[in-house]
Amino acid sequence: MVHGDRLLAERLAALAEPVRLVFFTQTFGCDFCLRARQVIDEIASLSKQIAVEEYNLVLDKEKVDEFGVDWAPATAVVGARDLGLRYYGVPQGHELTSFIDAVVLASDGDTGLTPESLAVVAKVNRPIDIKVFVTATCTFCPQMVSLAYRLAAASSHITTSVIEATEFPALVQKYRVSGVPKTVINDRIDLLGHQSEEVFVREALQQILEGPSS
Repeated sequence: MVHGDRLLAERLAALAEPVRLVFFTQTFGCDFCLRARQVIDEIASLSKQIAVEEYNLVLDKEKVDEFGVDWAPATAVVGARDLGLRYYGVPQGHELTSFIDAVVLASDGDTGLTPESLAVVAKVNRPIDIKVFVTATCTFCPQMVSLAYRLAAASSHITTSVIEATEFPALVQKYRVSGVPKTVINDRIDLLGHQSEEVFVREALQQILEGPSS
């Protein structure tokens, strides 16, 4: 799948700095863990700069706590430092591109955010958790994922988790996901659909900063 996409393969082959794909699995109750690991291995095979580590969600509690992982399959995309980039599910379809974007971002650290956005992000002084629900067939999801990942890369206080909705029905129910992309910030701000960088920063980050500390 990845090998057949020449552009994605070229992007991975050109990575400047090493990237670790820290993969979390579990032995029971994870229908998608094997497939997710297969895709992760295929991605890693395209660059000498990519290494894969595997841990068990139940048994490896220290690593689970270190990376703040809650479900499996999960992958933390980590460069020279942990930028807070998480992916839950199998990176496939349109979300394969999103995952490759995260790998490149972890490698070069270039957020590409506007000076205005960076000025707001610089004021973030409390944890911000961004969840983006996606599906492999959603054509608008990658843009939202890219923005959320870049915001996480710009601040040590922001973590972005991309969640494949069809693989986590309990989370879909919990967060009342009726369409994708759906973005949930700190479990209290919901944004449906693709948002521009300007709107997302204004409607989400700015509200968090101006709201009460939690």
